Amino acid sequence: MKMILRRLKNHYHVRRLSRKDLSPVVKDYIQSFQHLNIEKPISDTDFIVFDTEMTGFKAKKGDRILSISGFRVRNGRIDLSDVFHEIVNPDRDIPSKTAVIHEILPRMVQGKPTIDEILPHFLKYIGTAILVAHHEWLDMSFLNKEMTRLYGFPIQNLVIDTAILDRAFVLMKTPSSQRETIEINSTLDSVADRYKISVEERHSSFWDAMATAQIFQKMIKEAETLGIVNLKDLLKLAFKPPSLGPEGPGHFI
Repeated sequence: MKMILRRLKNHYHVRRLSRKDLSPVVKDYIQSFQHLNIEKPISDTDFIVFDTEMTGFKAKKGDRILSISGFRVRNGRIDLSDVFHEIVNPDRDIPSKTAVIHEILPRMVQGKPTIDEILPHFLKYIGTAILVAHHEWLDMSFLNKEMTRLYGFPIQNLVIDTAILDRAFVLMKTPSSQRETIEINSTLDSVADRYKISVEERHSSFWDAMATAQIFQKMIKEAETLGIVNLKDLLKLAFKPPSLGPEGPGHFI
């Protein structure tokens, strides 16, 4: 089964690269995944911890991305010299009920670039880094909707969900007799509290990404104490595999 999946991935990989409408940045992005190594130590792995804010929570019903922020974690440290932060013009209205949450007002997106302009820069920024997000399914659903609209395939990076990783760590430290009954609150605020991280200005992609990066930084140290030192072992606990996009099985929109 693994061999068939690998052949399918190679087939769709070649098809994507043969498209004439793809920019050099997007082609380089696809090509770079041919030699992705997940056997290396966590300490030698680049992670991009990111967060997004949207006009709403329903990508399929027209809600769109309003901001994207990312922090690079390298050698277990947050590299503050390599930060991604963009306000996005959603090319639609911003509902007042969501504006009061993320505090991005219509006047703030006027003249800002659209996601069509920002996405290539984001792809260049993340490269083949392992993406990290809290409850990543929401952020990835919006990113993959835009990716498939523009390029015909979703984000190819492996994605670690800190909410799932938190749950895995809690269960690993809980006696087996108590695991079925334990209740784990894995909201960002609860996980931040568990790791003694203060969260500034909630529902800002910049500050939520910063808080998640600080949490993940501590998670890496905790992983070491639990004997998890290789990327492959960390990915087994909480990751999202790249799909083949709408032209193949397993696409995620």
